[in-house]
Amino acid sequence: MNYFEVFGLPKVLNFDLKALERTFHELSRKYHPDYFTTAPAEERQKALQMTATLNDAYRTLRHPVRRVEYLLEVEGFKPDGSKVPKSFLMEVFEINEQLEEVKAGTASKEQIAALRREIEERAENFGSQLQAAAAEWDALSADGSGASDEKRKQQLSRLTDILSESSYIRNLQQELEETS
Repeated sequence: MNYFEVFGLPKVLNFDLKALERTFHELSRKYHPDYFTTAPAEERQKALQMTATLNDAYRTLRHPVRRVEYLLEVEGFKPDGSKVPKSFLMEVFEINEQLEEVKAGTASKEQIAALRREIEERAENFGSQLQAAAAEWDALSADGSGASDEKRKQQLSRLTDILSESSYIRNLQQELEETS
């Protein structure tokens, strides 16, 4: 059973997060191990397993990037940094050089602020791309959409590419936060 099925959701990327939370709490109460203390060992074990699965599923599905990563995993796709365009890698390399200046203490406050803005703008851009691609996936996955398997695979591939590139930017964000 995949995480979407745990919550009775179709494999889509946009859904009501409040409904997800409500369902999580309902299922957590239903399978809470305290209710199974006098049950046979097999039932207690199933309750523990379900509680662990619920927690993992909820943590994954409530976070937009993890949700996409999980969908890709379920569908047999994996982000691949080796397919990132060289031009993008060169841009990341330049940002890394600027980050090294920050780490070395040779960057001015203005340079640090400009670097932070550039990384944040890139992160927002990838966020927008991911939202748009997720909406397209949902439209292709809707009942009655008539989308071919090939179109769905192309969209999953697109989501994979966006995640692959955005992971570089997320790493830069994290490094800058740790540095400054």
